[in-house]
Amino acid sequence: VWTPGRIEPYGPIALSPAAAVLSYGVGIFEGLKAFRREDGAVQIFRPDANAARFQRSAERLSMAPFPVGEFLSAVDRLVDANRRWVPPPGLGSFYIRPMQHGIEPRLGYGACRDLAVTMYGSPVGAVGSAADAIRLRAVERARVAPGGTGAAKAIGNYAGSVHVSGPARAQGFDDVLYLDARTLTYVTETSGANFFVVTRAGQLVTPPLDDQILAGVTRDSVLTVAREELGLDVQERPIAIEEVLGNAREAFCTGTAWTLKSVGEIAFRDRSVRLPGREVRDRLWEIIGGIQTGRRPDGRGWTRIVS
Repeated sequence: VWTPGRIEPYGPIALSPAAAVLSYGVGIFEGLKAFRREDGAVQIFRPDANAARFQRSAERLSMAPFPVGEFLSAVDRLVDANRRWVPPPGLGSFYIRPMQHGIEPRLGYGACRDLAVTMYGSPVGAVGSAADAIRLRAVERARVAPGGTGAAKAIGNYAGSVHVSGPARAQGFDDVLYLDARTLTYVTETSGANFFVVTRAGQLVTPPLDDQILAGVTRDSVLTVAREELGLDVQERPIAIEEVLGNAREAFCTGTAWTLKSVGEIAFRDRSVRLPGREVRDRLWEIIGGIQTGRRPDGRGWTRIVS
């Protein structure tokens, strides 16, 4: 039974020191954005997809799934209450962070019955241009364990990445690109974004969803637009790091924060490859970014106007 939600001023939240989220990491989160259109209206991009993934993540951690209708209503109310903080068109967006945590006090691990869903938001700047390409270092490490929670947006998936990405960032890289946990051969994703390459033959390739890959909403949007509007040869298949280094002419990452972010360089061991290509990323960004901001028509029902 979920109690009615309420809007409160931003501030600290109270938790028992024994809350399961603190000792056992029983928690998940989401990320989505609201945009101001040229006509002044505010719209949210694909909140239903985030609501569905929120449920899948909760079930993976043995938490009761939050109803989709309640999720959408809460997001609408949050954005409406903060409407003045949604940046003007082209200058950014309003980032929304839903969370679900096990708040039940526990000294032993087990499924939690007492749960809380909390959402907050913040204005964020605009996504950089294609010229603002990032640098990635591929590491012979896995982001998550095989058979673990990699397909869920669980809080524990992210804490360990700081230790791995820290040295790479100190060397001037923006993030790391992880390899698969079973063979350390195939690329998976970065600390928080899905990964795409365009091969020299023009194929758009991304690793297939499995227990190590998060089903990104932006990832799905890219695959849909690439197939249905650009007519590209799209392949969801394992792609070895050696194939990326030797056969890619373009690479980019996708996620709510980065949307579509060009990758200008990938380093692995003592080898570094530059990827100056931007064409496919730019074509995809023009369409997806246009739908997000209302500059292009939305024929798929991906956007939701906040009344």
